[in-house]
Amino acid sequence: MLNRPLYLNRLISLKDKQLIKIITGIRRCGKSALFEIFQDYLLQTGVSKQQIQSINFEENDNEDLQNYKLLYQHIKKNKIGNNYERPFHHRKTVS
Repeated sequence: MLNRPLYLNRLISLKDKQLIKIITGIRRCGKSALFEIFQDYLLQTGVSKQQIQSINFEENDNEDLQNYKLLYQHIKKNKIGNNYERPFHHRKTVS
């Protein structure tokens, strides 16, 4: 896996900000790989695996989660604790 320090450091700098992080790019440019690297970083810095939600929107099982209300319910149902600092990752390829 190709290391992407510039993008990874940018994500790390925004980790505790209450902002939605969006990563865009052409197909096969490394968006999913960047998320995997970021997840590894989170795990290495004390975030438990149960605190990370990762959803691949291209899987048929997740098709209904493209509806923002159903996505919100899914995230809320699967979050740990009562805080909103849980990292959320998604994967969606843009053609």
